[in-house]
Amino acid sequence: MKPIEKSVTVPLDPADAFALFTRDIATWWPGDSPAGREKRPKNIRFDDHKDGTISEIMADGSQQIWGRILAYDPGSYLAFTWFPGRSEDDATIVTVTFTGTPEGTRCVLNCGGYEILGHVTDAISTSYLKSWDLTLGCYASAGRQPISA
Repeated sequence: MKPIEKSVTVPLDPADAFALFTRDIATWWPGDSPAGREKRPKNIRFDDHKDGTISEIMADGSQQIWGRILAYDPGSYLAFTWFPGRSEDDATIVTVTFTGTPEGTRCVLNCGGYEILGHVTDAISTSYLKSWDLTLGCYASAGRQPISA
């Protein structure tokens, strides 16, 4: 199965586009968590280094890990495992490239490795076709807002 590829251009330089995607993820991530729980204020952390995690901090202080960072090259490239609401053994792989353009930064997200999911491969990959559109749409909207210090 081919990876899903989605792209969006934001009117930011690559360093700011990367920071928005990672450090400021809680400001733009869609209202529902990817694990499908109810809407609530988000507290999402995206560590700023290889071998870090992407996680949601719950109201009680516990955390749910959504993924592990495989590569972290600020302003250029990210790679991470992705398993929100699933076992880490069922992780897919997401890569994101950030390329400067005259309009800002083109961000290309690839999500693949669905074969590891066995009999639910088609269902999950199909749901990600829509959910990555929503997610990148929220990211693009936030990218059009002024960046706060």
